[in-house]
Amino acid sequence: MDFKKEITRRQLVKYGLYGGLSAGILGDIFLGGCRSRFHRNKRPNIIFILIDALRADRLGCYGNLENHTPVMDSIAAESVVFNRAIAQSSWTQPSIASLFCSYYPSVHKVRKWRKIPREKRAKAKKVAVLNDNFITLAESLQKSGYDTAAFVANPWIVPELGFAQGFEHFDSSFANNTTPGDMVNKAAVTWLRNRNSSKPFFCYLHYMDVHGPYNSRPEILEPLLNRVDSHADKYELSEKQIAKLGYLYELPEDDKRIERHKRLSVYREYWEARYNAGVREIDLYIKDLKVQLEAMDLWDDSYTIITSDHGESLLEHGYWDHGLSLHDTELHVPLLLRWPGVLSEGRMINKTVRLIDLMPTIVEQLGTQEVAGLQGRSLMGEIKGKNVKSEVAAFAECTKSKELKATYLDGWKLIMPWGNQSASHVELYNIEEDPLEQNELSKMYPNRVKMLAEILEKQSIINEKLGSEIWVDEVSLTDEQERRLRRLGYVR
Repeated sequence: MDFKKEITRRQLVKYGLYGGLSAGILGDIFLGGCRSRFHRNKRPNIIFILIDALRADRLGCYGNLENHTPVMDSIAAESVVFNRAIAQSSWTQPSIASLFCSYYPSVHKVRKWRKIPREKRAKAKKVAVLNDNFITLAESLQKSGYDTAAFVANPWIVPELGFAQGFEHFDSSFANNTTPGDMVNKAAVTWLRNRNSSKPFFCYLHYMDVHGPYNSRPEILEPLLNRVDSHADKYELSEKQIAKLGYLYELPEDDKRIERHKRLSVYREYWEARYNAGVREIDLYIKDLKVQLEAMDLWDDSYTIITSDHGESLLEHGYWDHGLSLHDTELHVPLLLRWPGVLSEGRMINKTVRLIDLMPTIVEQLGTQEVAGLQGRSLMGEIKGKNVKSEVAAFAECTKSKELKATYLDGWKLIMPWGNQSASHVELYNIEEDPLEQNELSKMYPNRVKMLAEILEKQSIINEKLGSEIWVDEVSLTDEQERRLRRLGYVR
């Protein structure tokens, strides 16, 4: 089956999905009083910045008061900012697959995760590969005349696993959770300086500085640890909570600081400080990238997107890391769209949107060839300030351990096990009033649970039908891939 040809507009209507985009040219419309300086036949360069494991609530533009991200906040002031952007999974591989092709994980099926015991290496399950019958964002842009390049520091996002589709240049040679952002910047800037083309470009940069094990540079980390050290009322972790840290409990081997780190590592604030240091560090790398793009006269001549594939749990619901729950600590991600002269500056959109909405939005914005059947929908209505009739339900699924799924609608959120509507196994939150999801309300609002569960089940049936004929190749990990994934906590 050729999936690209079989998913048609007729199926789109039959299954009740969103799509059928009408290509638009932003040069002909007004957005927030700004008229595009781009002509009908000129399309912008695209800088797509993906910061792995970045929680939305760590940015000042999302309400954080710690000044971790002055650079990204300044970019947000020139951008359309989506206040409620939701990832479709809480770990990288399925989330990025959904971002790239605008389908849910249960459709593209790049969603299974299994911890791989070293002693059972020969018996380990293989890793899923994104089916090349899906049209990716990069492929769509490439067919529309873009030069396409990716610079990726995450070992999951590599050509062998299907993520290079549509990219003429794909560099993951340095992929590792310890890869600093300046390596990603250097590779991307080198490509930009050496390209000899009049075409616009699509440049995807995937950073790992925020991702565990949180080993930022000392000059960034130490001031935050000084504050932890001086804080009198620290939250002391139990042995069980410390054990759950897993691979994150990799303390620096610097003899001058190791004793201090060991002493502080029994406190929750210590781990929050290490995570926050990564947020501060990536902000500096974004600054470096911006300066270099400005020097090449590319910054203000580009459409810049900043987002993440998922967030990070810091024990708020009993978990560390990510991929273990569908709470907002792991699903709520930043989403900034900056296009000078075209998109309104500093505008906050509060409706819930999905990462799968990015591809159809970009397709409509640039007037490129439509891709039929996408599960995401264009956000141009919200961007142009039109009165969109109602909020579209957002769905998330797929954790590394338990099979869970979640839906968001009108300020409420339901989390439930796969295929189980039992009230004793669901969680209901009013995320408008309780964004940290501290008050579980399923027993208080059984009718709302029923309504959201029905919506979730209908979407699950749609996904099952769409994915029923999708086959997924699997490949064995090489020794080098296994080594890199061990440092990400995927091999024990």
